[in-house]
Amino acid sequence: AMKSPYTKLLMEYFLLSYIDLTDTAILSGLQKNVYPLYDKLKDLRGLNGVKDHLAYIRDKQDDYSKKNIAKYLKKSIEQYLPIVKRQDIDHE
Repeated sequence: AMKSPYTKLLMEYFLLSYIDLTDTAILSGLQKNVYPLYDKLKDLRGLNGVKDHLAYIRDKQDDYSKKNIAKYLKKSIEQYLPIVKRQDIDHE
């Protein structure tokens, strides 16, 4: 997870802190549950699509979600991917 470009993006968008980087549970949760979904979004919308999603969820983030960032990120991408897929179907 440390080597993943998504970890760097999450840091750039202030969704991960340096303290989070020392928490192996957070990093393994991201690697296992979140990053594969980001790969799907990247396939559909490119890296800018992932960046747009991160910017959006950062703006919507509540304090409670910062306590369990991996769960928050997983839930938000799981909710977003079907929307992206629907939009792509609608535009075909």
